[in-house]
Amino acid sequence: MNNLLKTYNFSNFVIVKGNGCYLYTADNKKLLDFSAGVAVNSLGYNHSTVKKTIQEQLKTGITHLAGSQIHLYKYKLSQLLSKESNKGDVFFSNSGAESIEAALKIARNFGSSKGRDEIIAMTSSFHGRTIGALSVGSNKAYKSNIGPVPGKVKFCKFNDSKNLKQLINKKTLAIIIEFIQGDGGINICNKEFAKTIKEICKKRKILLIADEIQGGIGRTGKIFAYKHYGVSPDIITSAKGLGSGIPIGATIVKKDIAKNISVGFHGSTFGGGMLQTRVALNVLKTINKISFLKNVTSKGVLLEKLLKKLKSDHQVINDVRIKGLMAGIEFKNNNTALKIYKDVSKNGLVTTLVKGNIIRITPPLIIKNEELKKGIAIISSCLEQI
Repeated sequence: MNNLLKTYNFSNFVIVKGNGCYLYTADNKKLLDFSAGVAVNSLGYNHSTVKKTIQEQLKTGITHLAGSQIHLYKYKLSQLLSKESNKGDVFFSNSGAESIEAALKIARNFGSSKGRDEIIAMTSSFHGRTIGALSVGSNKAYKSNIGPVPGKVKFCKFNDSKNLKQLINKKTLAIIIEFIQGDGGINICNKEFAKTIKEICKKRKILLIADEIQGGIGRTGKIFAYKHYGVSPDIITSAKGLGSGIPIGATIVKKDIAKNISVGFHGSTFGGGMLQTRVALNVLKTINKISFLKNVTSKGVLLEKLLKKLKSDHQVINDVRIKGLMAGIEFKNNNTALKIYKDVSKNGLVTTLVKGNIIRITPPLIIKNEELKKGIAIISSCLEQI
């Protein structure tokens, strides 16, 4: 019996090592990873870039520096993130939820002097499990039995421009959105909805907060998912794949908003440490190459083809949705989804199950075509058994 707080349905196997896109268990089973630690291990396991960076960092003898202490990698990573996004200033934290907390706090600070305090979030959204992040997440189950969460948040039907226009008023401060929803089941923002958001934010001077925690850092074939839509967010949150397994979060804030932030307004004990930023800098440099991102796109095209074939072959599948290497298989009922999720695990494939009826696929970005085919073949074989 372990002493872990029961916040998860823990796996029934024990991981001992990983390499490439594979995990290995204590009883010598080899598992193909279609989850990547929920879109975290962007470069897979034992990648030379991450490994070499950690080894070089160990030579410095530094494991921690205070947030106010400057070092080269904090500078360089903030510069690269700024350059590749909204040209803003960067706050470093340790996770996606923390990057969201910073974004909400900064946005509300900006709106306070303008008499604006309402935020519009989306249905099927997820932004983290801290109290503030829960306020803009739509899943009521995550908010049950904990008392009140911060208010003044309205929820717009995802991809519904008419509903968005109805919710906007003079108190609206910001719109927060995942352009590709992860926990919500890989729901993809359409161009018309993104255009409506862009027009409303510009006309009404409303902040746009783009949650790029799961969909960013090359996951969709572009360094940030919002770049598919021709928008320029005022605040961007990043984490997960940014560190490829090393915990780091980043909140990127446009200059005209950042100028309102004063010393002591926000902070993070471990945010922006030398190890985290050094690894993230090299991960970002590796992924942020035209050839790498084109490769993600091409593998996404293959995965889409495989998933569409899977759907046509099996009537229990209701829909498949995909953008780059971020995909979801929606089943017609929860029982089937749960059975397939468990069966593929027994047959050597790691996935995640969301919303009860959707198997989410977010493999390492370095995955090979043969491995994509192998993983889908395992799912197909399990489907044939039912």
